[in-house]
Amino acid sequence: MLFVTAMSLTGMAQEEQDWRQIFPRHELSLGIGDPAMANFQKGWLFDKLIWDRWYDQGDNLNDWFNPIRYHSDYIATCPISLGYMFRLRKFLWLGASVSYMGTFGKVFDARDNSFICNHTETQVAFLPSIRFSYLNKKYVTLYSGVSTGFLLNFEKEDGPVDIYFHPAWQFTLFCISAGHKFYGFTEIGCGFKGFIHAGIGYRFNAKNE
Repeated sequence: MLFVTAMSLTGMAQEEQDWRQIFPRHELSLGIGDPAMANFQKGWLFDKLIWDRWYDQGDNLNDWFNPIRYHSDYIATCPISLGYMFRLRKFLWLGASVSYMGTFGKVFDARDNSFICNHTETQVAFLPSIRFSYLNKKYVTLYSGVSTGFLLNFEKEDGPVDIYFHPAWQFTLFCISAGHKFYGFTEIGCGFKGFIHAGIGYRFNAKNE
């Protein structure tokens, strides 16, 4: 019995050592996605990248101190993400990412269509992540994962910067990663990073590993 137990532990240790020799444990990535879901997570729901004008601030055209103003079509950048993952086990990764997206537009006076100011927003999402890889080959990895965190939205028109806080998330339904140390990846999922999120990355080991 002791012999069998010792052999099992030896086999597990050998397997642990084998995957550590094949797969680097640290991973840095840079990716870009579509902005559709990022807009929803910051409290707006739009169905296209350039949004319709909308009216706000006041309901009386003769109120010169609080006139009706309208916003031009907004233009959104794509979310850009920088991530780090640590391979805790052959199939299990832990890490986090920081993502940025900007939206830009102009504000006009509805009475005479005169320009009032620019409207700018910056969204920064912080997303702790967990990943499960179900195909682990030296040059190909398939995985799914989930990220949950928070979003800071910095908004400015003709006054001080307003800061809003929103929950943020990303569900990665499927991803293929191709390459060993230098690699490319494409993720399909739902969340701040977009329905499609793709990019490049680099994997490495620390000197003492």
